[in-house]
Amino acid sequence: MPAFAYKAYAPDGRLRTGRIEAEGRERAVSALRNDGLQVFEIAPAAAGGVPFWRRDLFGRDRINDAGRIGFLKEFGTLLGAGLTVDRALRLVERQASGALRPVLSDLLERVMAGAALSRAMSAHPQAFPPDMIDAVRAGEATGTLVGVLSSLTASLERRDAVRRHLTSSMVYPAILILMAIGTLAMVIGVLVPALAPLFDGTGKPAPLAIRAASALGDALAAWWPVLLGGVFVTGALLAKFWANPAFAAFRSRTALRLPIVREIVVGAELGRICRVLGTLLEAEVQIPDAVAATRPLARNGLFREALAQASRRLSEGGSLASGLAGLRPYAASTLNLITSGEQVNRLGTVLLHAAEMHETRTREQIDRLLALLTPLVTVTIGGLIGGLIISVMSAILSVGDLAQ
Repeated sequence: MPAFAYKAYAPDGRLRTGRIEAEGRERAVSALRNDGLQVFEIAPAAAGGVPFWRRDLFGRDRINDAGRIGFLKEFGTLLGAGLTVDRALRLVERQASGALRPVLSDLLERVMAGAALSRAMSAHPQAFPPDMIDAVRAGEATGTLVGVLSSLTASLERRDAVRRHLTSSMVYPAILILMAIGTLAMVIGVLVPALAPLFDGTGKPAPLAIRAASALGDALAAWWPVLLGGVFVTGALLAKFWANPAFAAFRSRTALRLPIVREIVVGAELGRICRVLGTLLEAEVQIPDAVAATRPLARNGLFREALAQASRRLSEGGSLASGLAGLRPYAASTLNLITSGEQVNRLGTVLLHAAEMHETRTREQIDRLLALLTPLVTVTIGGLIGGLIISVMSAILSVGDLAQ
């Protein structure tokens, strides 16, 4: 969606500048006027954002789930204590991180100008995803904003915990692989070149390990520009075609065909979809609106298409379960739960239960996979390095025999 930079006057006469994303210039101006701003200058924002040399490499200039969770906790607690939205925002802004503080400052100005909190949040899509904005909008409409914020906080905490667990679980295998690469580089680049000349003029060929390592080292020394260029070109092609619809569909199909990856992908997608849908429905968002807000969050093309089909079925008067029928080969039990939830009119609760079930199962599958992967990586790397070192030691001993 294109971004526009604007200058406008607030109702109190102060000058306001900022960026807004909209489908077109007229939509952007209309949204700003709805916020009570008098726009006198607006133009397409410069592409590219902040130059890379001014960005924070440690991610402190980006708003992540941890920042959102902190904001929702503090803001929801203050609202629950009886403070108004503007007073709560003012207090949270004082303690916010560097990345979140300007966003909250803009929210406060928009709210003070008469805009609803959800409309103010919609001007910052990089900070607040669509499902969060829809839930807040529903909470404002039904007078249950405190409960909605509590539910959103729990949803984000659960998702963040799963991601942190996966990241921490991959640390040990990654360290093993890096240490193995470093050891192999040292053996091939330092030890083998020092041993290879010892066999010249002896009339006997060097051991296979020495010859193979020497050939590999010579190939890397001669062809490293080509290899580096190949890696660069491959990365550039992937970056260019990654979001291409045809390539995205290929990636989605491939992920669902791999035996172990399929279960993890399906569990992660269903956990995310069920939790967001359940959270929105518990906030009394209408089912069609909840499905429309959830669809962009699905990362696999099959699940996005299933949610699109569900939107069409709901607009025709069908049920959510029938609209998601395309997922039955992967989630038959979940569709049965959704059908039961629709029959007893407790779909939100059932979806949250299904989300917990899928998240727990996905975490167990990841733990099981890593429990198998870690010893496998250890044995493979140990055997490779050990075999190479034994071959080198045998070569050293054979040199001693030749000297005698």
